[in-house]
This record gives sequence, structure tokens and C-alpha cells, in this order.
Amino acid sequence: MRILAVAELYPWPALDGYRQRLHHMLAGLAAAGTTELFCLTDARSERAEPALEGLGRVVTAPRVERSAKQWAGDWIRGGQPRRMLSIDWREAHRELGAWAPEVDLVWYSHIDSWAAVSDLYPDTPSIVDFDNLENLLLRLRRRTAPRMDATSGVLGAASEVARWAMSRSFDLVDERRWTEVQRHCSNDVDRVVVCSPLDVQRSGLDNAVVVPNGAGANPSADPDRTRLRGGEPTMTFVGALDYEPNTDAVVWFAREVLPLVRRRLPTARLRVVGRGMEALRMAEPPPGVELVGEVADLSPHLAMTDVSVVPIRLGAGTRLKVLEAMANHLPMVSTSVGCEGIALGDGVHALVADDPRRFADACLRLLGDGVLRQRLADGAAELFASHYRWDVVEDSVARLAHEVAGSAPAS
Repeated sequence: MRILAVAELYPWPALDGYRQRLHHMLAGLAAAGTTELFCLTDARSERAEPALEGLGRVVTAPRVERSAKQWAGDWIRGGQPRRMLSIDWREAHRELGAWAPEVDLVWYSHIDSWAAVSDLYPDTPSIVDFDNLENLLLRLRRRTAPRMDATSGVLGAASEVARWAMSRSFDLVDERRWTEVQRHCSNDVDRVVVCSPLDVQRSGLDNAVVVPNGAGANPSADPDRTRLRGGEPTMTFVGALDYEPNTDAVVWFAREVLPLVRRRLPTARLRVVGRGMEALRMAEPPPGVELVGEVADLSPHLAMTDVSVVPIRLGAGTRLKVLEAMANHLPMVSTSVGCEGIALGDGVHALVADDPRRFADACLRLLGDGVLRQRLADGAAELFASHYRWDVVEDSVARLAHEVAGSAPAS
């Protein structure tokens, strides 16, 4: 079987959630047949060699970003949401059209890729990895209040509220547009892929199937969670801060939750690990917050963590940070949105809380109770091993590819 994968970003180095998922989708496809990749790439970004055995040719085209001034008119006139208008695919379309390998299956990573080039393969069996339900993400985003900076004054606060109101009005339009685009895409392809059974149900699409997110097993993770790891009780958040759900999560935790924790446990601290710290707009981090930034190796930072926190209030799909915590034998506190789509039981695999006081209480319970930390970490690690290892996910991708292309897997 011959497979073409089309993506909006170059996958390597696979440091963030999207690239990690794309890397493992490609690994599953490569196990199913001869797989080639066509993707966009930003000339400013450092590109590593493809870190995937068995992958065939990789062809790239320039990622041409459009400014708001360039796409605003198209957004007003047309039916596409803003994100789909923010990249100019015309040169990439020409380059793929000139290459146009003959294939038995096309895998599109995200609706954006499908919308841009699927006309080149109108009769080829195809799968689109939605990953997230974008209409649901915008619906949740509209429920959050504007971020107010105590130093901005009355005029600054008024300006922030005005920007928030305008942004949320655009979100309402784009929520409806994403719903229509998702439905149109579903009608055009053989399967659409989401991350959980919950998202299958919420999508309302008959051909939606589940390919979950995963994580890599860490055999070197210390399974003993009965003791705290250092002199200060340490909670850790991992995630790219240039992604709004993560930014919102850290700001909410730092302002609303951490002060409640430190009233009863003054030495408790939050370490924030990930790129894009400027998005937090914290000239001076609040007391107890350490902004670590982007790191090449996450392992030592997880090793010094006592409790992983996932205070996510926005988003759809499933969070890789939750699976990484499970894989690394970490006790965890999450919001219900943060862990949705993953079969975590509250009090069995993690503690789940949604308002600041309950979230703070859950953190304090875990920081103060080694037996509870151990029980939850053990339960989460067992669940991870049985359902969320990347090799299990890759196998499901390979099976899906064979099913849609109508070919039998090699025995």
C-alpha cells in the first residue's frame, strides 16, 4: 500500500503536542505501507532530520503566513474560520500538484490540510485527523472572562474588556463555521479521527473514529511517590504557553489557586515548563511561581515533581501532559476539562476539581499524603500501560489505514 500524509507543520523535532501526535501517526502509517510526507515548513525554524525509520520521501513547501489585514476581507466574505485563512497554501498546492505521487490512501493532518489540497486527490480513499473539535474549543473559550492586569489601570482594563468582547464575537461566528466545515469534511472523506469516544459523540459525525493520544513509556521513572522529591513541595505544569488553553491554565492557577495553597503550605511552588513564556504577560511571576521555559529534556523536571497539575479550562481532544504524567508515575490534579477523553477516575487515577478552592484542596491533599500519592500514581501508570502507550496508538493507525484503503495487513 502507498500512503501520502499531508501536514501543516514539519514534525521534527517533535517537542510539542501536535508534532508528537503527527510523528506517531506517521509511524503507524509507515507500518501499514510505503508512506511519504508533504508538509509546510517555516524557513526560520530549525529542522531536524526525520526521526522515523521506514518513512519514505519527505517533501516540504514554504509555510506562508497571512496577516490579519490580508485575510480579514476573506473572512468577512467567506465561510471559513480565521485559522484556516491565516496560511496561504497556494504555493504548496502548486508544489504538491507538480509532485502528485500516486497513492492508495491520503492522511490529512487537520482540516486545514484537507481543505487546501484535497482537490488534488478527489477519488482517493482519505482520512482526516481532526485531533481537536475546534467548534467546541471556541465554545469553551467564550465562557472565560477577560484577563485583567492589576497594573493596567482603568483605561487599560477597559481596553482589555473591549478586545475580549470583540474576540468572543468573532469566536461565535467561527464556532458556527467550524461546525459546518467539520460536517462538510466528514461528508467528503472516508473517516475523520478524534482523540476520544467523548469527542466522537460530541462531533455528531457518523464516520468519526477514535485514535487516542499517547505517550512514551519511561522505564527510568522512579515509582516511589511516598516521599517528596526536594526541600520544597513542587507542583509542575508542562505545556506550550503560546497555546491559549495552556496560558489560561497557568494564569488561573497562579492567581486563583496557588495563593490558597500557599496560605496553608507557604513553601509550595509551581514550576512552569514550556516555550512561549512571554504569552503569560508576567513581568514578575507571583510568589511561588518559577518560569522554567523551554527545555530540551523534560525528564529531569518531571523527576523533581511531587504533583503534576493540569488546570485546563479550555480545549477539546485529550491532553498529552496528562498522559506524560501517567507514563512518568506522577500524582496528578486536573480539572474535568483537562482530563476529559481519558479514562481517569477521580480518586482512582487522579484528583479532579474545577473551582479554585477545591483544586487547591486537592493539591494540598496530595502534597501532604504520601500514601494517596502512591495509590493514584500506581493506578494511573497501570491505565497508561494498558491503553495509552504510543505503540498501541500506532497499531490502531495502521489498522485504520488498511481498513480505509481496503487492503489486508501483511501477516
